[in-house]
Amino acid sequence: MRIVIAGPKASGKTTVGGALAEKLRIPFADLDDLVLQKAAENGVGADTCAELFQALGEERFRELERTTISTLDRQGYFVLATGGSTLIDRESRRLLRPASLWVYLLVPPERLWERIERGDLPAYLRDSNDPRAEYIRRVECIDEVLSPRCDLCIDTEKEDIEEIVDDVVEALHQELAVQAGAPNTLGDIVRLTTFGESHGPLIGAVLDGIRPGLPLTAEDIQRDLDRRRPGQSAVASARKEPDRIEIVSGVFEGRTTGTPIGLLIRNADSRSSHYEAVKDLFRPGHADFTFWQKYGIRDYRGGGRSSGRETATRVAGGAVARKILEDRGVTVRAYTLQIGDIRAENIDLAEIERNPVRCPDREAAEKMEALILEARESGDSVGGVVQVEALGVPAGLGDPVFSKLDARLGLALFSLGAVKGVEFGCGFACARLRGSENNDPMEDGEFLSNNAGGILGGISSGQPLLARIAVKPTPSVAGEQKTMDVHGENRTIRIEGRHDPCIVPRIVPVVEAMVALTLLDAWEVQDRLRPDWQKYPS
Repeated sequence: MRIVIAGPKASGKTTVGGALAEKLRIPFADLDDLVLQKAAENGVGADTCAELFQALGEERFRELERTTISTLDRQGYFVLATGGSTLIDRESRRLLRPASLWVYLLVPPERLWERIERGDLPAYLRDSNDPRAEYIRRVECIDEVLSPRCDLCIDTEKEDIEEIVDDVVEALHQELAVQAGAPNTLGDIVRLTTFGESHGPLIGAVLDGIRPGLPLTAEDIQRDLDRRRPGQSAVASARKEPDRIEIVSGVFEGRTTGTPIGLLIRNADSRSSHYEAVKDLFRPGHADFTFWQKYGIRDYRGGGRSSGRETATRVAGGAVARKILEDRGVTVRAYTLQIGDIRAENIDLAEIERNPVRCPDREAAEKMEALILEARESGDSVGGVVQVEALGVPAGLGDPVFSKLDARLGLALFSLGAVKGVEFGCGFACARLRGSENNDPMEDGEFLSNNAGGILGGISSGQPLLARIAVKPTPSVAGEQKTMDVHGENRTIRIEGRHDPCIVPRIVPVVEAMVALTLLDAWEVQDRLRPDWQKYPS
């Protein structure tokens, strides 16, 4: 991540930026110096950017500036100081924005004029009939344009640099805390934000933090969406949604640009009339009551944001993460391990996509399908267990103590509405074991077992990552149930509509997506913490 310190001339961006970098113990760079260096490499000499601007003209200077920005190191954290005129240029803003926090230094124009008046005035002011008025006009214009575009605006009228830097650090901490706590966003560096409702016109996602140059097409994403969409078989909802993905930003000529990737899926078969009769009733097992208590308003059409339909956008973002991980030698796969009390015993991974329940045991799959159909006929539903594995995960992912890899994965998987339990390795079974049985011995550079599920101390061990997820029965059932209405009166309810008698088969690709997104984000964090980490033996 870059911390971009911007401001008009004499605002102290270089001084503040350098002191901030020293306090944070990360590198500092002044864009003016980098541009002059790039110009020298191209055989153009100048002592200042003002001289360079005069020599090249605005068009060539901006082109050189953009070239310099595009080659900035995106692998680590550093502070970059830049003038306000750089951010006024639209293309420069676009190049600087990814993986950056922008801090704008605000100083009253009159105070700034007092500062620059002490030194040599730039040429555009020396040639002005009223330098003071011209400078103040420009500063006010830059402030007006840039301050709303920046993440933070810091008052630097005070002269104590250490005090200013402390103000910046405190504001950065608050901003990062707000961003990290965004309830519709997953991830620290690779960030997926989803939006839309089950019965709205569309659902979508914004995937940020993906490096430029990745080959990406709609087909890469559509394959996973086709595995999640409804209407595929008798054991799924009859709602007919094609779930065609639209990539609306972040990809140009088949490659990612490094800017946010916009993903849209239009709702084609929503039938909101099914919910008119129950719009004032709380459906048992759903989030109707809790959304009402929290917000004082709710979208009763299929649950709105709480609907499982939102997970399609996660699958779309996860498909991009999966593609990147596969290029790095990591495979993420999930399958139905159990439906009701029927459990897969003979694991044949080739069987997973050959049956509608996505079970790797053909015999168990037939029994699972029969159980689901039986539940549907009786107007009921069943739950189950999904097992997910990630192979090829290198040792070193995860950040103690509050961002351990299993904690990150638990957050991602528990964010799925139907998930009520997550365990890693031998999970709850370890409560029945002794330490000598639960430990994973090592010999000749290898682990002899994997009870830990590939995570030790919250950090990946290089072993296969193994987790299981408990998925509750679909709460929409046909029988009459007791409930309350929005006025607190006792009522009874019968739920109509098209619902999955078992959500387990369709949640399989969603689980894969959440694991892929989490692993990629943890990988990017580790790359920034220790860029040479994979050079060391694991």
